[in-house]
Order: sequence, then C-alpha cells, then structure tokens
Amino acid sequence: MSTEAAMTQGEVHELLHRMFAAFTDPTTKPEKFAELLTPDYIQRVDGKQLDYEGFLQHSRALQAELASSSISFEQVVTDGVSAATVHVAEGVKIDGERIRLKVIAYYQFRGNRISLVDELTYLIEGAAHDQDLGSRMPD
Repeated sequence: MSTEAAMTQGEVHELLHRMFAAFTDPTTKPEKFAELLTPDYIQRVDGKQLDYEGFLQHSRALQAELASSSISFEQVVTDGVSAATVHVAEGVKIDGERIRLKVIAYYQFRGNRISLVDELTYLIEGAAHDQDLGSRMPD
C-alpha cells in the first residue's frame, strides 16, 4: 500500500487539464511532459502499449498532423490516487479534415503525476484511416 497522500479532487482535475492543455498545444516541448508524467509512465491504448518515450513520439506524430485540437470532459471520477474519465477529443487536421474521438480512460497517479493511462478510443467523426489516432506514431 502506498504511503503517498492522495490528491484532492481539485488537484486531479487540475493535473488532467494541464496534461491535456500541454498535449493539445502544438508548441509544447517534450520537457513539459516530465512535469506531468512519471519517468516510468505507461499508456495502454487500443491494444498497444507506449512507454514514456513512446508517448513523446505519439505526441510528435499528432503535432505533425493536427492544426488544432481540444478535449472536453463529459465525466471525471477520482479517489485521489486514480481516476476515470469519459472525454471527447476534437481536432482539425492540417488538410482541414475534422476528427472527433470518444475516449474512456483510467489513470493512476504517483507523486502528483500521471503514471498510467489505460484507454479505449472510438472514432466518432473522421476517415477510417484515423482510427489509430489514439496511438499513432510518426512515419
């Protein structure tokens, strides 16, 4: 059992909002994610697993393809050491095509940073070839 103090609901919400603000900002530098994610971060998404470096590559791939993006939370539930969200990711690709994904995600926290994300994504709007946006890597 961890001896770390649980975060408050407000701290969890603030961490998630900071994470997604960084993730959706095309000017975010990789160093910013070190403040938000643990060094041993793991992300499981749609049957694939990314480590911290894999997440950075995924972030770069999306920055190269999206002109803009945003996240809107529909549900957030937390006990201070973990959380679950239902959120919608919307974006406009550089070619002008719009995309929307619904995401159901489970998070674990350690040291006021995210250590694990386990998520499923569902393409609501966009081309079939964009179904992998939740785990896309650079070519």
